[in-house]
Amino acid sequence: MTGVMDERFEASEKISSRLIKSSLKQSYDPWTDIDWDQPISTDKPFLPLHRSTLYGTEMWESMSQEQRILLTRHEAGSIASSGIWFEMILMQMILRTIYDMDPRTAHVHWALTEIADECHHSIMFGKALEKTGMPPHRHSKMFNELGRIFKTIAWGPMAYAGILVAEEILDEAQREGMIDESVEPLVRRVNQIHVTEEARHMRFAREEIADMVRAGLDPADKLAQQTICAVVGFAIVESLISPGVYPAVGLDQKEALRQVRNNPHMHQARADWGKGVVEFLAENDLIGGPAAGLWRACHLITDADVERGILGKGVDLGTSAAMHAAQSVLTQIPGLNRLVSGTLAGIGKGPGKQPKPADFDTHHMGFGNPIRAIADFTPVQAIRKATGFLPWGLLGDPLAPAKRPRKKPQTSKSVHRLAVIDIEPLTEDSVAVTFGVPEEVAELYRYKQGQHVTIEALLNDEKVRRNYSICSSVGKQELRIGVKKVPGGVFSSYVVDELQVGDAVDVVPPAGRFFTELSADNFIHYCGIAGGSGITPILSIMTSVLEEEPNSRFTLVYANRDPESIMFFGEITDYQFRYPDRLKVIHVLEQGGDSGPGFAVGRIDAEKLSDLATKGDVGNWFMCGPGPMTEGIQAALADLGVEKQKVHIELFNTIGVKPAPAAAAAAEVVGVGTATLKFSFEGSEETIAVEENELLLDAALRTGQDIPWSCREAVCGMCRAKKVSGETTPMVENHSLTDDEVSDGIILTCQSKCASSEVELDFDV
Repeated sequence: MTGVMDERFEASEKISSRLIKSSLKQSYDPWTDIDWDQPISTDKPFLPLHRSTLYGTEMWESMSQEQRILLTRHEAGSIASSGIWFEMILMQMILRTIYDMDPRTAHVHWALTEIADECHHSIMFGKALEKTGMPPHRHSKMFNELGRIFKTIAWGPMAYAGILVAEEILDEAQREGMIDESVEPLVRRVNQIHVTEEARHMRFAREEIADMVRAGLDPADKLAQQTICAVVGFAIVESLISPGVYPAVGLDQKEALRQVRNNPHMHQARADWGKGVVEFLAENDLIGGPAAGLWRACHLITDADVERGILGKGVDLGTSAAMHAAQSVLTQIPGLNRLVSGTLAGIGKGPGKQPKPADFDTHHMGFGNPIRAIADFTPVQAIRKATGFLPWGLLGDPLAPAKRPRKKPQTSKSVHRLAVIDIEPLTEDSVAVTFGVPEEVAELYRYKQGQHVTIEALLNDEKVRRNYSICSSVGKQELRIGVKKVPGGVFSSYVVDELQVGDAVDVVPPAGRFFTELSADNFIHYCGIAGGSGITPILSIMTSVLEEEPNSRFTLVYANRDPESIMFFGEITDYQFRYPDRLKVIHVLEQGGDSGPGFAVGRIDAEKLSDLATKGDVGNWFMCGPGPMTEGIQAALADLGVEKQKVHIELFNTIGVKPAPAAAAAAEVVGVGTATLKFSFEGSEETIAVEENELLLDAALRTGQDIPWSCREAVCGMCRAKKVSGETTPMVENHSLTDDEVSDGIILTCQSKCASSEVELDFDV
């Protein structure tokens, strides 16, 4: 052993180390952190009543309140029993994956820490069952066999996907229960402990899935992954509530099951609890294939999800059809054909109806020929795959060393890699860049006029981000930006001089509030004032107004150095011809302003705007350009009597041109010497020690979370967060938050530091 860490594990080591630190700071002992001697409240439900499987049915209406509460206790007992089952499967899988890994690595240390957590959770659930006197409602033998198969053969992304489905559904259900004061207190405490610790496990599983999927799956492997994910997801959801809970409270089991199956409230509960994990798996292409209908059959996917494309509309949504399709795929995997066939044959036939393992024809499984049995055994298949003998994906250790560098995964709100499909020269130093948006993320990149996207690239070994406004109309939904090269601008020079059609870059989904709502019924006169490349959002607003509001007018006042520096000149002229009665354009040029009608010389000032302002018929003013220009125009409009609420401003992002004034000023603000930052982002929680005088954004980014940011100049507003508790220093600059937002506790984390020893933020505001 060399003692040198393989570079391929650097990303994993960083994540694992961070999770271990989080575990050390906030972990629980079920023996001492729960008061097991406290009496159980017999008049409180164990689940929020509206989440009971029978809630809203005729049977529910006929039940007494005591009977309803007792049902939730049995349902919670069934969920806890299933949770223990899930965790036992997970622990075995983790042990299998780290069996031959280097025990010195943080990866192994975190895996063992997770096993320890899961042991505690299983003990906690078991003691909760004992305390409440509820029987351990067990799932059917068929689901038990499916779990046995899954923990033995799971490989690649599906191993973590199965974990995620179980953990995230439980997590969402328990999050509701832990904050609902009507729920029994001991149960709320159990829920709170489990939710807190599982957040670390889910974060790690998401990282692993996205990493593996991005590395690529061949078609056969992808089909197997999608199929087993569908079967496992179906089994997990269907096993949560045992049919035995209904006769346990004096209900007719057959009739109760019939009403539950047709209960829209139960369907909605499953959809609510599974929404996050379903969207994540769909984004990573693990929902699909012939068995995809199982996601819909167990109500993790709704009709609305089907309509918006999470599940193909041509997918057969019947349970039996989906099971048959799954069986036809799974039986192609060597060594599984008889086992899988026998187990899936029991689906829908009730507990104990499936063929038992002892009844299997071992000859057909390969056991009649020991050499064939060994060759077809799954771990051996892993070896064969590693040496290139198998056409499908890695069979075996999902945490085994990869043959690729590990990269940070992408989440539903994070960066997506988009291909450049067109680059159009506009002027000598500017271009319009159009990105292709895949159908599966089209909704995520749907924009409103005036919004911007953030582009990320690795330049000179440094990750650089810049935000650029979208310049296309809202009706076109064409992700197109305008970029003008600025002196010393590293990123703009890269885009204008080096970027080519076919290149792929990382793009953050649209953001920003530089717009007003459009309506075909509006009769509004808009005025757009732009300077240089500030035309990009104004162009989007102008073209959207002209196309979407047939009764509205638009006046564009556009300042540039000379005629040759006017971006989108041909496009603007084209719109003048198309809408001659509704569009007026005034080009204000420092040089060559006598170029004819529609041109003026000099700079935009109060004199040039006086006619528009004094008429009083402009309903909305939109300005985008360099800070001095927009500040001067804003003051001029105020002097001319224009109401403040009618003026909308978008400032330039000057980072990369010169030291950011806001960032430089923020560096001078002194925070407390030592502090702790706790924050939530995309459903996960992080806690980190803040270094002396460290900006909150920088501290949050050190956790590895992909907190949105771009300009660091208080302009883009992407790094906003809401103060939950604690005090922060006043923002040095603020060019994006409204007064109401500031009053509500929203801050720009690139402009704030800790002013108290503990600060808690919510980045999901």
